[in-house]
Amino acid sequence: MNAFLDSFDFPESYQYFKSNKLDMDNTDENYLVLQKASHPDFSIIKGDEILYLKDEGGLICRRVYHVSKQEEIKKYYTLNFNEDINGEPIYDHQIIGKIVSVVDNNVWNTLSLKVWDISINNLNAVALFTNN
Repeated sequence: MNAFLDSFDFPESYQYFKSNKLDMDNTDENYLVLQKASHPDFSIIKGDEILYLKDEGGLICRRVYHVSKQEEIKKYYTLNFNEDINGEPIYDHQIIGKIVSVVDNNVWNTLSLKVWDISINNLNAVALFTNN
């Protein structure tokens, strides 16, 4: 609910997409709601699921199990969906965002997500014109 309400203040910081478009161990096709790294209050803690760009290209989603910081450089260590440790650290410049919600793929949820996406972008545009 917090992400839903926050999306009206920062519509450019949220998006949704189907999980089958990612390199994921989980084969269930669901919708993922993403808070982008460009959000003003963006932060990552242990347990968050992040979407990032692999060094060799391609997007991947993993759960963070440890965050370390040395001289302003943060490193994120992740687990795959089988709880196996991914040995390579992830850096801030690779992170696209974090998953704030996983929504089942059904007709009602698909419709709700499309209405949400249209409303956060169009209602804010209408509010911009009515305030001036």
